[in-house]
Amino acid sequence: MKKNIKIFCIIVLILFKSNLVFSNNEIEILFKVDNEIITNIDVEKEKRYLIALNNKLSEIPASQLNIIAKESLIKEIIKKKELNKFFDLNKTNEYSEKVAKNFYKRLNFKNEKEFESYLKNFNIKKNFIMEKIKQESLWNQMIYDRFRYQINIDKKKLRKILQKKISNNEYKNEDFNISEILFQLNSNEDLDTKLNVIKKSISELGFENTANIHSVSPSSKFGGKIGWIQKNQLSEVLLKEIMQVKKNELTQPIQTNNGYLIIKLNDKRIVNKEVNFEDELNKLVNFEKEKQYNQISNIFYNKIKQNTYISEQ
Repeated sequence: MKKNIKIFCIIVLILFKSNLVFSNNEIEILFKVDNEIITNIDVEKEKRYLIALNNKLSEIPASQLNIIAKESLIKEIIKKKELNKFFDLNKTNEYSEKVAKNFYKRLNFKNEKEFESYLKNFNIKKNFIMEKIKQESLWNQMIYDRFRYQINIDKKKLRKILQKKISNNEYKNEDFNISEILFQLNSNEDLDTKLNVIKKSISELGFENTANIHSVSPSSKFGGKIGWIQKNQLSEVLLKEIMQVKKNELTQPIQTNNGYLIIKLNDKRIVNKEVNFEDELNKLVNFEKEKQYNQISNIFYNKIKQNTYISEQ
């Protein structure tokens, strides 16, 4: 009986979405992710959301923006299906409120009210954003709960590295403002070919838009922006590459456990402040943890995606 009701509801939804008129335009079913239907209206709304996060996306060809929006929706639906196995998504998530504050700050807004006012320009409501933030925070929580025992942080090694830098007078209060593109190779791709595609995209569309298109990092929605990061938080490999480039230049691709990383140096500065060893060590530990969690998150998502049926209409 329940199965029949479910089938009936899906049929009604399909008929409803197929015949409804929205702003004088027919709603079209563009694709399905398993049984989830995605329409042209969903894609248009996602495009407005993505442009709100990265205004430069409005400058790229419409066809390319459609692809970015569709991929963004696919990722969201796949994650949501997995989250439904572990959480009641209708409940309020307290942690998401904290994530929301970081979200506003990352976009350079002072408070929630200022951000809400900005969203009105894109016909987007706060609740729409909060649902996305809640889902992402629950996804991070799920990854932590399931894989925290796989995280391996050698705190002694990090301590020795920090001590060595300080004793050799290598430690400076230098900060770098950076952006990133983390890309992976498909089975039929080689590094040089993929790199040429990315470089061409950067040349034609800019770094931020290219990050939206090609990066698998969580920062991709923000155009790859990481922001200011302290010198001592960077690994020796990353620091070596960054030190070789000037402002607005790109590093060579850096191989990581999760793909290849291209860093753009936006700016750098010297900050005069006292060094608290334990605080700096904790920053190193947290930075390494976040890196490992992002690697695990991408691997886990790709595994789920392989078992998901995606069909174009």
